[in-house]
Amino acid sequence: MKTLTVDDQKRIRIPDAKPREVYAYQNNGDGTITLTAVKAEAKAAFPKGSLKKYFTGKLGRERDELETALLKGTIEGPE
Repeated sequence: MKTLTVDDQKRIRIPDAKPREVYAYQNNGDGTITLTAVKAEAKAAFPKGSLKKYFTGKLGRERDELETALLKGTIEGPE
């Protein structure tokens, strides 16, 4: 068993912990505290193929038509 000391800002340094690890603690009421590592579920921000609909198909055509209409009013021909 290892002992840890709390500093003046209520921090404890766990020697085996990696940066950004998260721990949950439980006060057992009998003077002991239990630390449990919390595992975050990592999921992809965008599942594979989920953005394809914005570049192809109906949504892509609507975006292209809108951009073309906006550009027609702003582009001037050669003088």
